[in-house]
Amino acid sequence: MKKIVLFAFIVFLYSTAYTQIKVACIGNSITAGSGIKNRDKDSYPSVLNQMLGKDYLVRNFGISGRIIINKGDNPYMKEKTYRDALKFLPDIVIIKLGTNDSKPQNWKYKNDFKSDLETMIQDFQALSSQPKIYLCTPAKAYGIQWGINDSIITKGIIPIIRQIAQEKKLPVIDIHTATDNMPNLFPDKIHPNPEGAIIIAETVYESIKNEKQYHTMQAFPGIKSKWERYDRYDFKFKNRNAIVVVPQKAAPGNPWIWRPAFFAAFPSVDIALLAKGFHVAYYDLTHLYGSPHAVKLGTEFCNYMRDFYQLSSKVTVEGFSRGGFFAFNWAAQNTDRVACLYVDAPLCDLFLWPGRDNKKLWNDVLKEWNLKDNQMTEDKGKSIYRLKALAEANIPIISVCGDSDEAVPFEQHMDIIRKRYLELGGTVRVITKLGCGHHPHSLTDPTPIVNFILKYTK
Repeated sequence: MKKIVLFAFIVFLYSTAYTQIKVACIGNSITAGSGIKNRDKDSYPSVLNQMLGKDYLVRNFGISGRIIINKGDNPYMKEKTYRDALKFLPDIVIIKLGTNDSKPQNWKYKNDFKSDLETMIQDFQALSSQPKIYLCTPAKAYGIQWGINDSIITKGIIPIIRQIAQEKKLPVIDIHTATDNMPNLFPDKIHPNPEGAIIIAETVYESIKNEKQYHTMQAFPGIKSKWERYDRYDFKFKNRNAIVVVPQKAAPGNPWIWRPAFFAAFPSVDIALLAKGFHVAYYDLTHLYGSPHAVKLGTEFCNYMRDFYQLSSKVTVEGFSRGGFFAFNWAAQNTDRVACLYVDAPLCDLFLWPGRDNKKLWNDVLKEWNLKDNQMTEDKGKSIYRLKALAEANIPIISVCGDSDEAVPFEQHMDIIRKRYLELGGTVRVITKLGCGHHPHSLTDPTPIVNFILKYTK
């Protein structure tokens, strides 16, 4: 069997190594995105990341109800999130706290506000990353709500923030003025809606970049670019890479195809389906070996696509190489979520690859599955054990394989699956490429694959 490079080279081919400028957004519920349905897309740190682009990595460290004052009810500096923000080693720190400090139970310790904020600043200044620190004035509060008091914010908290900024020569981002006279963007008087969050993000962006830029709400989170003439969005979901490519006009029902590995590798089917109105999604589960953890993440991602972006509840799962092993595992446990499977030169047996002889990768498999060696049984490591559930649910399968594949031999993987699936009464079509190895995947003319997917997509 060929070495792992045959499976992994595309990861290197399609990835770019560069250093991003890390931005830590420190704050309370307004930073966290309270009151905003889709925080991953529409909270102010998410919008800021969209505006700053691929050269920046913006991390949201907001926690609802948190305050500067350490003697108060919910001190930010006593939270694990604060320690995480320090470990992040940011290049830029945006501190937007003070709103909840205006509550009576907290403001009675007002004499500590200055020294406690200075402590936070000193903690960040001590980092090896030597970040540039911005102090924000709190957003406008449009009424006394939960004890939050705009009079205290304007007369007590903001002057202290400005004093510290002057003494320490730190820039101030005036969120309070930027959010004044727009009560319609603060439905509960305290928290902005998505349009209000855009105002905050635009204000922070202007301070960081020293230029004015207006933002239009995006269809998906993350960094917007182009892929094969279509809008592409790169973002993180559960701290893993995700991509969605959007058709120019979505087909009825918002059908979509999802790859769990190797985005943009041999993409003829994806490009053809985009032209047919499919969304193309990628959620990187490449190195998780189809484990229960990977299946859980995949389900959460599909739920996110359905619940927040109204993509079809049934998806075509596209598994290339090791992605095929995941595709069988996930589909067998989510038969009600699958339109069909397209597996290309799929890995169907972990005992053949990576196999016990490859001790390093085999140990990676066991670690990911949380098993001891003797617990990795055939029913876990072979896709054939997933077929009964798929056949009972009438999940159609199409596969493309090279008959000369040395990395994932057809007769040891997909041919076994084909024969057993037919025995179970399942629908399966295999297209065999004569004289072809593991690569190239797919077909130069993807019409047979596309037509199969269209037939079973409802």
